[in-house]
Amino acid sequence: MISSLKYIAAIAFLYFVLVLPDWPGNLVSYSFIRLPIELPLLMLGMAVVPVRVVSWLRAVSAAVLTVVIILKIANLITFEGYARPFNILVDPGLVSTALDTIAAGQGLWAAAGAILATVIVMASVAALLWFAVGMLRPAQSPLSLRATGVVSGVALLVAVPLADFKIGQSWWNVASWDTSRFARERVRSVTEGLQYDAAFRAELAAGNYADLPSEHLLTRLDGADVLIIFVEAYGRVAFENSGIAASVRPALQEFDAALAARGFASQSAWITSPTFGGQSWLAHSTFVTGLWVDNQRRYESLFVSDRKTLIHDFARAGWRTFGVMPQIAFPWPEGKYFGYEKIYSAPDMDYSGPRFDYMTMPDQYTLATFHDRELAPNDRPPVMAEFALVSSHLPWTPLPKLVAWEEVKNGEIFFEARHPRASTNLSNSDQMQANYAKAITYELETLRSFVAEVVKENTVVIIIGDHQPVPVVSGNQAAYDVPVHIIAGNPEVFEAITDWQWTAGMIPSNSSPVWRMDVMRHRILESFTPDSAQATVPIGP
Repeated sequence: MISSLKYIAAIAFLYFVLVLPDWPGNLVSYSFIRLPIELPLLMLGMAVVPVRVVSWLRAVSAAVLTVVIILKIANLITFEGYARPFNILVDPGLVSTALDTIAAGQGLWAAAGAILATVIVMASVAALLWFAVGMLRPAQSPLSLRATGVVSGVALLVAVPLADFKIGQSWWNVASWDTSRFARERVRSVTEGLQYDAAFRAELAAGNYADLPSEHLLTRLDGADVLIIFVEAYGRVAFENSGIAASVRPALQEFDAALAARGFASQSAWITSPTFGGQSWLAHSTFVTGLWVDNQRRYESLFVSDRKTLIHDFARAGWRTFGVMPQIAFPWPEGKYFGYEKIYSAPDMDYSGPRFDYMTMPDQYTLATFHDRELAPNDRPPVMAEFALVSSHLPWTPLPKLVAWEEVKNGEIFFEARHPRASTNLSNSDQMQANYAKAITYELETLRSFVAEVVKENTVVIIIGDHQPVPVVSGNQAAYDVPVHIIAGNPEVFEAITDWQWTAGMIPSNSSPVWRMDVMRHRILESFTPDSAQATVPIGP
């Protein structure tokens, strides 16, 4: 009796491993009511192979299935977080980033607990699969090997012709090779990924931006301060989801009114980000390099190349360049690659206020501190700064309150100027969308106040989302588009970008242009460098 129960348990576990979907959209009941053809095939193999081969087949099968189930779970996680499949070549390197995020928000013990839990789960899965496969041919089988072979053989004869045969409105298939297809696709993704890397290395060496004469470079900007401000998770869903847009669109309308009162204007469009739900650094590097940096392997390839960035371009043209990265709390050696003259990381900001979960400090403090140190002085060269604002980072709570700029000081005011923590049930889409809407609205109100009340007249501000928020907010089928706005008080700035054909104001429309993020370096250099210089050395990616 006990042996029979073990046998049934083994079959049930193998069945679950093989029918488990690799995409969150298929985590529905009918996905688990189908025959995975791999199961009777494995049963037949274990029943008919010679005794001397059994141990070898058991070990190989258990190892392969362990890898498959881990990759399926990894796929489910990356689809939930980044709306894409797990990349075998690059995504294992994100483990340290995930642990840093957990440690920042929940503490070191939570990160250590996550490591321990992961190790225990993986070891348990491997052990269970070793047991389950072995039970298909135990020393004393509850079913004769002949009976097992006959049953599994008949199941194969019936199932193979029915593979992918749909019942109803094409929503359920009787039998499938889904796990085999998944494994084949993962193997193919490695081959394609290596080819993709080779193509990227060729792109790294292309382009002649560095050949533009520095005396003419970006002179149409007339020495304006240029602030490129990335807003965390500011995606197109903020405009197209009615619940979120109900607060975001009025905030942008107020932004437009404040700009007009100051004598500034704005234009907006859509930009396709190389990432979704996270990995903001891929968007930043794509923007400044003019290359499509859509995975960690490409990102790391930058640091062993001679490829220059938009930061270098501004530095050659006479701007002081800064990277304002308040979330970086540890040494960031790769920051040197990008060409900043100075990097403001969390320790450099001298913040004395409280953390806000993942956030080291409110974005208002970041903007105020940088302004006081680098933008307020009059006797200085023009400033070009790239900001990574994070107050709209998951979990979007607790949020700071906007205070008068003169009250920001060392940040202690945010012990009081903060909203209470809201519930953060990551599986509750409505709740997370509400939290997200409040966070993006805070960002827009803070930036509106900063531009309308703080920056100097001769300033160009580019506000851009780094990526869409996670799928629980955006949905699994959302595009990778994010909004982008350019703001300036000098009409000549907009004359220089007439051919961009962006939409007037802070709200892009459905007919606004949609560009890939890797064209921005090219567009900025082309539009703000005189035609005569471009004729000498054409600008090209």
